[in-house]
Order: sequence, then structure tokens, then C-alpha cells
Amino acid sequence: MAHVSFRKQCNDGAYGSETAEVTLDVGTEDVTDEAIEAMLATARRIVHDELSHSPSSNVRRALEYPKSIAERAKESAELELAIGKRQAYADDDDDREDSPY
Repeated sequence: MAHVSFRKQCNDGAYGSETAEVTLDVGTEDVTDEAIEAMLATARRIVHDELSHSPSSNVRRALEYPKSIAERAKESAELELAIGKRQAYADDDDDREDSPY
């Protein structure tokens, strides 16, 4: 007989937390490693699905996987480009010929 448990606790940001736990049992004697891995993946999916429906945005955010360095670098470059364009257009709007200096 094999037992697989998966438990996840997430902070809700308001001095509390939400927890979900799943325990799966297989009643057979001969359980392969692959079957146990599949049971664990199923338990993990069930727990994450349950917590993803939380009313707390902090709990839902805690379930998001971190972005890769390449994704963060691309977003940062796009943001810097947008800021640079905004500053360039703002400088173009200045009418320096009308300046009293």
C-alpha cells in the first residue's frame, strides 16, 4: 500500500494563511515509482487548483512561478525603451525658441 500527500500553505498577507492538503492512497501491494510520481503530480495539481480559487490575491500570487531571467530582462528592456521614448517626446514638446532666455 502506498500513501502520497501534498500540502501547501500560503500567507494571505493579513496575518493569516490558507492551506490545502491532499492524501492519496493506493490499495495495491505492487506500486511502481512511476505510479507514485503520477499520484504526487495529481495531488499537487489538485492542491494548486484549489488554492488558485482563493479570494486572497496574495494566495493566488504565491502560486505563480517566478519568471525566468530572460523574461525579466526582456520586460525591463521594453520598459526602459518606453521610458526613453516618453522622455524623448517630452523633450520635443519643449518649444525652446519661445523661451525668454
